[in-house]
Amino acid sequence: MGTLFSTFDVARSGLIAAQVQLDTAGHNIANANKVGYSRQRVELVSRFPNLQPFGAIGTGVGIAGISRVRDEFLDDLYQNQVSGLGNAEIRAEFYQLVEDLFLEPSDNGLSARMNLFFDSLNEFSTNVESIPIRQSVMNEALALAQLFNDSSERLFDLRSNANEEVINSVPEINSLTGRIALLNQQISRAEIGGRTANDLRDDRGVLLDNLAKIVNIFTRERPDGQVDVLISGEVVVDANNNRVLEAVPNAALDPERNDLVEVRFADTGNLLQARDGTLFGALQMRDIELTEIDAGIDTLASTIIQQINLVQTQASGLVNLSGTITASNGVTDPSIALNTAGLPLNITAGSFEISIFDNTGTPTAASPATIAVGAGATLNDIIAAINAVPDLSASVNPDGFLSITVGAGFTMGFGNDSSGALASLGVNGLFTGSDARTMGVNQTIVDDPQLLASRFDSDPLSTGDNTAALAMLEVQNTSFLLNGTANINDFYESLVVQIGVDTRTNAETLQVEQTFVNSFNERRQQNSGVSLDEEVTFMIQYQRAFEASARVISVADRMLESLMTMAL
Repeated sequence: MGTLFSTFDVARSGLIAAQVQLDTAGHNIANANKVGYSRQRVELVSRFPNLQPFGAIGTGVGIAGISRVRDEFLDDLYQNQVSGLGNAEIRAEFYQLVEDLFLEPSDNGLSARMNLFFDSLNEFSTNVESIPIRQSVMNEALALAQLFNDSSERLFDLRSNANEEVINSVPEINSLTGRIALLNQQISRAEIGGRTANDLRDDRGVLLDNLAKIVNIFTRERPDGQVDVLISGEVVVDANNNRVLEAVPNAALDPERNDLVEVRFADTGNLLQARDGTLFGALQMRDIELTEIDAGIDTLASTIIQQINLVQTQASGLVNLSGTITASNGVTDPSIALNTAGLPLNITAGSFEISIFDNTGTPTAASPATIAVGAGATLNDIIAAINAVPDLSASVNPDGFLSITVGAGFTMGFGNDSSGALASLGVNGLFTGSDARTMGVNQTIVDDPQLLASRFDSDPLSTGDNTAALAMLEVQNTSFLLNGTANINDFYESLVVQIGVDTRTNAETLQVEQTFVNSFNERRQQNSGVSLDEEVTFMIQYQRAFEASARVISVADRMLESLMTMAL
């Protein structure tokens, strides 16, 4: 049967419970603004009663533990969704930079610059003998080449930025996984005996959220409270151990640069298969989206180079060529077939002509000389054929560039190239290079615009012939691209439109991802977040419980005093 002393014990248990609840509420209020904090609640249980014949007498309240209010299912949903948000965010940043790069539509964009170049060719075709107009064409050609160079350089820099994002992700992932492993160890130690390391678990949850935004993760909790973290099936955190990642350069990712990296596990060398998050987004932009855009710009530039040069190399200007002409495209080996020697254009079986003129403009007896180009012709074969022509000599320098020299007092011109060899080798081309990065203008023609091709007639006196100028102008409207369905302007427009579509699509995806992440985070906050009003209300409740338990002790004390007085 209970005694007054048992009443003291019951009241004492109430005091202790109220005090712990007040401490917990105060802890919640103190951490209300801490990121990732989960509100805590004291779990109370009734102590084992004092069993009597007439029934069970309660012995007060006990504290079963202090638990964190947390829904692990919502955490999993959030971490899965935040990876998609990280992916969409970094892609949005790069797409914005790409749009800024093209400056479309504007007077400074590539479309306007191409139109200005062909407008100058249009004016040129109406007055091919005007030196100022020829100079205008050269100025526009230089400006066009420079803009292609700049566009290629900026795309190169964007890919470098994406590569830096990949590189910077590696130490960040290693830091997060290392801290998660350390918290695993601390949690395991703190929870021995059935306790729950609430604050440590919250800290670990924040780290997992941050890691999930960088790369897609899957977590599984062990019975001792530690979590394993996996990325695409590869364990990256194994209890209290983390596997280190490293950024490894791989020249095979792009033959034109050796700075691009891939992410691998340091212990096994296995490639990290990122499938979402900012790391995945940076890799996708670097290796796919930006590469495709760069390839599109290169295709546009190479088409202009090739098609204009196909006219320029087999036509003549106001004056013929003299001295030595050096090609702008070199071969890897002059003794192998031209189509396997690294030239930008395929060469077909055919021939081209070289006309030689004396100092009066009269063709020599050997003019025009036909240079045959067989299916497997090498540069050495072409050199031998040219050297067989009187007043002509040819050679190849150590870098693989062809040089053709006409004798003193003579001039020469090229024509009727059915093989494409002249344009592929870059002999007397208007443009040099093979893509947007290397595109340039033949300095010889820049120095003497009279060499700009305007006529197909080999007669030096036919200076008014504008057939070649018209052929250059027609390059703008001829469907060379997309399997013969698009001209230069159509191709560029489709490229810009696709960039716009991809940008808009990603922006919509970003908005959806942000909405889902905010929704899941809001639900987590509703479940786990601290409400100051609620905590204050609880504190008043706990205060009242404390005061009531204290009153019980006061009453029991007076009863005990009365009992002792009666005993005396």
